[in-house]
Amino acid sequence: MSTERTTEPAGERSDEADVLRERVAALEDELAERAARTNAALAAAQDRTYWLDRLHIDLNAFMHRPAAARLVRLLPAARAVYRGMRKARHSLHLARIERQLDAGRDQAASRELGGRSFHRTVEPSELRSAAITDLLLARVGAEDIEEVERRLDPGERALLETAGELDRRRLLLSFGVHQELPDFLERTGLRADAPPSDVHSMGRGPAAAGGSPYYADLVADALGAAGAPLEKGQRVLDFGCSSGRVVRVLAAAYADIEWHGCDPIADAIEWAREHLPGIRFERSPERPPLSYGDNSFDAVYAISIWSHFSPRAAQAWLEEMHRIVKADGHMALTTHGHTTLAHDEATGMRGDQQLAEIERSLYERGAWFKNEFGPQGDHGVANEGWGTAFVSPEWLLARATRDWELVEFGPGRVEGNQDLYVLRRR
Repeated sequence: MSTERTTEPAGERSDEADVLRERVAALEDELAERAARTNAALAAAQDRTYWLDRLHIDLNAFMHRPAAARLVRLLPAARAVYRGMRKARHSLHLARIERQLDAGRDQAASRELGGRSFHRTVEPSELRSAAITDLLLARVGAEDIEEVERRLDPGERALLETAGELDRRRLLLSFGVHQELPDFLERTGLRADAPPSDVHSMGRGPAAAGGSPYYADLVADALGAAGAPLEKGQRVLDFGCSSGRVVRVLAAAYADIEWHGCDPIADAIEWAREHLPGIRFERSPERPPLSYGDNSFDAVYAISIWSHFSPRAAQAWLEEMHRIVKADGHMALTTHGHTTLAHDEATGMRGDQQLAEIERSLYERGAWFKNEFGPQGDHGVANEGWGTAFVSPEWLLARATRDWELVEFGPGRVEGNQDLYVLRRR
C-alpha cells in the first residue's frame, strides 16, 4: 500500500489564508455597521417614546392629525431646548450645593470666632421690685382680688399659678382690667381701652390689659435707684411711647405728674390721644429736633428705642435728649448688648453665624446695626437710621459722658435681654 502524500504548494496555502482573513474582516465590518444602525434606531425610538410620554401624546391618534408632520419637525428643536434646560438645572443644583458648603464653612468659621455658645457668666441684673404694681393693687381690697381670681378662665388661672410672685401681682392687675370690673378700674385709675389690631401696640390680650405694669415698675425702679424717684409736679416724657402701654400705667399711679408721650407712628398716637386722657401725646419726627423747648423735662425714658438707632442716629438723639432734659435731670434708656447675644442664642432668635458677626462688631467697633425691617419699614417708620442695633457700654458711654453722667447700669435688666442705663444730665 502506498504511503505517498500529496502536498499543496506553499504559495497556494498562503493565498487561501489571506482570502479567509479578508472575508472575516468584511463580516466584522458588516456586523459593526448593522450594530451601529440598530443602536441608532433604538436611541431614536427611545427619544420618540420619551417625548410622547412627556407630552402625553397618543401616537396612533396623533399621526392622523394635520399638525402631526409639523410637530414632528419641531421635536428635535424641543429636545435640544429640554436638554439645555436640564444642563442649566444641573449647573444650578451644583451651585446650590456649593453655596451650602460655603455656608457650612462660614458657620464653622463663626464658631471659631465667637464660640459655639454665647452664654455669659455675668448673670442678668434682674428687676426685683414691683413698686408701681404694688401701689395700684394697694388701692383695691381683698374682695376685689378674690373677684378677679374667681372670674379667671382655665388658661389665665394656669398662667397665674405658674408665675413668680412679682409677675403674679402684675397679672392680677392686668386680669382685673381685662375683666372691666367697675370698682377695680375706678380704684386703680387704669382704663380697659385696648388698641384694635390695626393700631400699633407692643402687647395685646388679657395679660397686657391696661398697659404694662412690668415696664412701669422698671421705669420707677430705675429712676429711684438713680436717686430721682417719681414725684409730684414733675414733667416726664415717654420717648417712643407707641400707643401708650407704659405711660398709661405710670399716669394711673402718679396722676399728679405731668406725663407726655411721643412717637412717629401716627395711628398709635391718634388712638392714645382719643383713649388715654390726662396724658399729652404728640407725633414726633423721625429725626431731631422734637417740638419741645429746651429744659422741658425732669426725666425722659426710652424703652427699646436705642436698640433700633443706627450709630449716627443714636448720637443725634442723645444730643436732642440733652437739650430737652433739665440740668440734673435724668434719662433711662435700654439697648441690646452682650447679654442679648446669650438671650438670642437661648431663644433661637438668631443663628450662630449672625451672633458671631454681632459679637465681633461689638468688639471691633462697639456697635452693630442692620436695617432688618426692609423698604416697608417698621409700622411706617422707614429710614436709614432705624433698624436693629447692638451697642457695648464703652461705645455708649464714650459718646454720652461728655454731656451725661452714668448713675445706674443694669446688664440684661430688661427681661434678661436688654441693658438698662440711667444717665444724669450735666
